[in-house]
Amino acid sequence: MRIKYGITFHPKWWNKNAGIDFSQPFFDDPAYRMDCDVRMRGCLYEHFGDLGVGEKAPEPRPLLGTDLLAAGYLYSELLGCKIVYEPDDSPKVVSPGLQADEISKIKAPDLDESPVWARTQRQIDWLLSKCGRVETYVNLMGIQNVAMDLMGQNLFTAYYTDEEEVRGLLEEIYLLTRDAGRRFRALSPDNAGGVTAIVRDVMPACYINSNCSVEMISNALYEKFLLEYDQKLSDDFGCFGVHHCGASMEHVVEGYSKIRGLCFAEAGAGSDLAAVRRALGGIRINARYSPVALISESEDTIAANVKRLYDGGKAPAGRGLLSLSCVGIDDQAPDGNIRAFLKACREL
Repeated sequence: MRIKYGITFHPKWWNKNAGIDFSQPFFDDPAYRMDCDVRMRGCLYEHFGDLGVGEKAPEPRPLLGTDLLAAGYLYSELLGCKIVYEPDDSPKVVSPGLQADEISKIKAPDLDESPVWARTQRQIDWLLSKCGRVETYVNLMGIQNVAMDLMGQNLFTAYYTDEEEVRGLLEEIYLLTRDAGRRFRALSPDNAGGVTAIVRDVMPACYINSNCSVEMISNALYEKFLLEYDQKLSDDFGCFGVHHCGASMEHVVEGYSKIRGLCFAEAGAGSDLAAVRRALGGIRINARYSPVALISESEDTIAANVKRLYDGGKAPAGRGLLSLSCVGIDDQAPDGNIRAFLKACREL
């Protein structure tokens, strides 16, 4: 059986190659986004169709968010952060840099009363009226990611000096994450594609938490403050996965291994996949290839590195599955190198 593999591009690539404008209408106007989505999938086929990527004649999809980017911002906006949009970049969250004595004011909003959620709800209602269904690919973010958006670097000091206040903030973020996630799940069981697109091919009903910033803390801090919320989300949504795009997933993999119901883990480029596999056993692992390395490496080096990822992350036959992806590829990566990555994956 061939392994599953995939590529996801940065907005700069899409802006240059498909002329897509990622200003606010892309995220708030479902008709415009559906039109862009058709163009994007067609563009993929023009560049890489012979390698099984893209669609020759794509049909419109009733999508909320997108599985062709990895852009998280909505939950932070719901909690009061300002969002800046640009034509060739993902939405940027502007952190208010809250201090520990300010975070007790942060409360999970009643989504039915939130003007920010109302923009999302209008899209849902429009898609249901026009298409009869909604494909939900809003990035599901992550508990610490949102806390960092609110506090910036102050969060890391507060872990040691203001434990009670931090725990209160994390609880409110969890409540928002749970409530929004339930609404997305009610629309579609396949709603983690906005975190990592590969999950749609390998485990579409898996709920995946974005633990990007967990790279910045120790396993002890993860277990003390964040493990309970990953466990709650796992209990809430069933099959559960963690996205850890940092370069050393192995440094917190002991904590991840304690999540009951964990069935998927995404390990960032640079992670020790053999250590991750030993700790997590036979679950599905997706190994990330570095989009930065993809810019300058030779095609032979790319092929060798893909094989190295495979050898590190594979499990004994019948005891675990592996997939590979490269995410965040920007306009500096040559098509030849992208094709080399795809070819190397196909040959496994």
